[in-house]
Amino acid sequence: MTDTMDISTLVTADDVETYQRDGVVRIRGLIDDAWVERLRGATDRVRAQTGDFSERYASEGSGEFHSDKFMWDRDPDFRAYALESAAPRVAAALMRASSVNLFYDHLLVKEPGTTSGTPWHQDMNYWPVEGDQVCSIWLALDTVRLDNGGMEFVLASHRAGHRYKPFDFRGTSAVDTDEFEPLPDVENNRDAFTIRDFDLEPGDAVIFHGLTLHGAPGNTSDRYRRALSVRYTGDDARFIERKKMIRLLRDPGLKTGDRLDSDLFPVAWREPA
Repeated sequence: MTDTMDISTLVTADDVETYQRDGVVRIRGLIDDAWVERLRGATDRVRAQTGDFSERYASEGSGEFHSDKFMWDRDPDFRAYALESAAPRVAAALMRASSVNLFYDHLLVKEPGTTSGTPWHQDMNYWPVEGDQVCSIWLALDTVRLDNGGMEFVLASHRAGHRYKPFDFRGTSAVDTDEFEPLPDVENNRDAFTIRDFDLEPGDAVIFHGLTLHGAPGNTSDRYRRALSVRYTGDDARFIERKKMIRLLRDPGLKTGDRLDSDLFPVAWREPA
């Protein structure tokens, strides 16, 4: 668990207001070069060891869009970043939370020449969690621009009151569930939305709300796009059993309405008493 490190140089009052208003904010230099190299090495290790949560996110076209989850449970470097770096403290500050739990970590690698993009979606609709204090810290391990798969966000979509059907990343259609409404055609109606992307250097991050609508193009460049997205929850987050949701590493022993505190969702930071 992180200590009471001073993160005022990372997160300003303006950053907190931007996150709360827009549902996304960029934080420069979340980690230093040593951390970047450490996590690049960890990425190479887990990619070389195909596991139960390794997936290929590419429905068509060329290139490789690789994903893995719950690396923190089996790799010491991913675990250290998720629980001991500045990341959980930054999440707490932006969410205005007095404590944060690690929800899970998610590796997303788009190799050069990957034509498959990331469809527009809201993360929380895949997850067994509800609450306003739910966020992702999407950390760049490479230089990220739109041409190599940089993320795009619909600003303030987390406050718009819409919940959209999850999209099957391995297919070409929405998940068949009656819990949410159909996703609007953002890509062909971009002028109807306020869309923002962020240039990132290795060690930079974008932090976004679990209901912020986002997507990304493919990687048409000759550069890798390695990203680590760690999801954190705050004080008001509660477990919920959805009809359709991501597969968890194991049964957390929780029921709908429970706080997430458990061995699967450990406390990553708590405000000192």
